[in-house]
Amino acid sequence: MKQIRILIADDHNILRQGLADIFRNSRIISVIAEAENGQKLYDSYELLKPDVVLTDIEMPVMNGLKAAKKIIQSHPDAKILFLSMYSSEELIYKIESLSGKGLLPKTIDNKELIKAVKVVAAGGKYYFGKSEKEINALKKRFDLILAKEDDAASFTARQKSILLLIAEGRTSEEIADKLLISKKTIDADRSKLMDKLNLTSVAQLMKYALEYTQKTRGANFSE
Repeated sequence: MKQIRILIADDHNILRQGLADIFRNSRIISVIAEAENGQKLYDSYELLKPDVVLTDIEMPVMNGLKAAKKIIQSHPDAKILFLSMYSSEELIYKIESLSGKGLLPKTIDNKELIKAVKVVAAGGKYYFGKSEKEINALKKRFDLILAKEDDAASFTARQKSILLLIAEGRTSEEIADKLLISKKTIDADRSKLMDKLNLTSVAQLMKYALEYTQKTRGANFSE
């Protein structure tokens, strides 16, 4: 079997050495370089073109995500696997968005680690504890959230006011009286909002209005 050439990046020397020992003992993975920060990871990749990169996320000079993004921009086929103490859905989405190949916890055992590297080297992805179906569903959900946030940025001043009043539980008649415009105009704006946000019921619009109001007030408070 052809050996898998791997580049390890982590700012902790002990962890790098421990990972290197695991791979050397596997006999099918060859550690061709180590890097203690994101800039050295990028430089080493440019020089050596490894089959797989295993990198920590939090590193000095340039973090693992930024280094990976820079590498993938120049080498779209780069196979980069991340190692972290955290595995939040937001982090998984960030890795997917930059075309990373997976995320492993630092508590992973040796056998699982080697398996993950082999899967990624063969062209697959490996998110510990998550199936491909779960990852696709997560990505779809976050894409929808971001699309709605983009839509929110294009709301008119009146649409923003209507959302805030909907969140207060106001009816179309009450909103019309408050904004000094016709109920027909309010109904039209509500319909446009639902179309823009891809919502299909009044309950969904109310839920979105409440979330929008919380975000808006949170932003004003932080300022």
